[in-house]
Amino acid sequence: MKEKNPKEIEFICPKCKTIEFIPSEIVEMLDRADQVNVDTSVPPRFDCEHCSGKMVPKYYIGVKGKIYKFED
Repeated sequence: MKEKNPKEIEFICPKCKTIEFIPSEIVEMLDRADQVNVDTSVPPRFDCEHCSGKMVPKYYIGVKGKIYKFED
């Protein structure tokens, strides 16, 4: 059975290790919008406000059921 995402998804910047919590409805909305002609092996990402890195989810179940898990 698929686990439900929490109300906020924890994102981390692999470059500077900054943590940020993004509302799951925003992450899922962008994930749905990115399904056309996009590499779904890459999770939804956000620009890090502290460096030039891309923040990735620590754990996220995509809208198509794919599990994205950050491992340092």
